[in-house]
Parts: sequence; structure tokens; C-alpha cells
Amino acid sequence: MQDTLQQAFNRIIGLPLNKTTRNEAVQYFHFGHTHYTTPQGLVLDVGEITLAVNCPWELQLADGGLIKQSEMYIRKREAGLPTPVWDWKKPGSSMLDQRLMELVNDNPNLVVERAEQQDDFGLLLYFSDGSTLSVLPEPEKPVAEYWQFFSNTGDGLRVGASEQGLF
Repeated sequence: MQDTLQQAFNRIIGLPLNKTTRNEAVQYFHFGHTHYTTPQGLVLDVGEITLAVNCPWELQLADGGLIKQSEMYIRKREAGLPTPVWDWKKPGSSMLDQRLMELVNDNPNLVVERAEQQDDFGLLLYFSDGSTLSVLPEPEKPVAEYWQFFSNTGDGLRVGASEQGLF
């Protein structure tokens, strides 16, 4: 598994963070560009390599700012009166979604320069603009999967971590 993790690290280096998406509490970071066709024929613009994170994480920005996973529970800023019914599970509705979209749209220099495994199956990704993404699993709060790298190019690359270790 360590070899597969190193393969994922080698593949992600030099790729830009070009998109982020979310499904409830799982955050997806898309690196590079490729297309995926669903069984229904819908063509999706996705990352060549995607990092799915289902544990605490934070993105330390080069300017000193911080974007944290917990911001998904804060309503996004809206002009005028806020939407009367708010659901954090809806993609695009949270402060996190808003801030990540602005970051990706405004910063084409989010290119991965280096990736490292940390203690307790954590990850650290360094970007060319000086930002860092820290994935911080909490062993005292085990989940089926803390994080996973997977390829959308059909080559089968997949590696992740859970309370049982790397898979």
C-alpha cells in the first residue's frame, strides 16, 4: 500500500487544484483535468486525480488565511435576506463551498509541489503559491474511510486510509 500511496503522490505533483465538490461531509479536491462519462451518458468535468476527504482538514492559505472543514456548517454569505430554509448538506450552500469556489477561481497557482504522509494517516499537500492542505484524521473518532486518492482516467489507481490502516 505504501507503494500505491507513493504512486498517487507522484501522479498528483505538478497538477493544479482545479475544482472542489462536496457530498454532505465528504470533500472532494480535483487535481488536473479529465472527463468521466456516467452510465447514463452524462459527461462530467472531473480531476485526473481526486482526493476524497471524510475527516477534519484545513487549508492554510499563503496570505495567512485558513479554510477549515468545519465551515460546511456555516451558511454562505448572500446578498439581501438569507434563504429561509438552509441545509448544510446541500452542495454550494455553505461558507466552505463559497470560499473554496472563490479560491479555485481566483488562484490558478494552486499546483501541488510536494505531498507527504503524516502521523495517524494524515496527509500534507504543499502548493506552489505557499498554501498547504492538511488532512487530519482523528483516531479517536474512527470512520470507515478517512481519505482516498483515486484516478478518473481508468487506470485503477486507488489508495486511502481508514482506522485499519492504508488500503
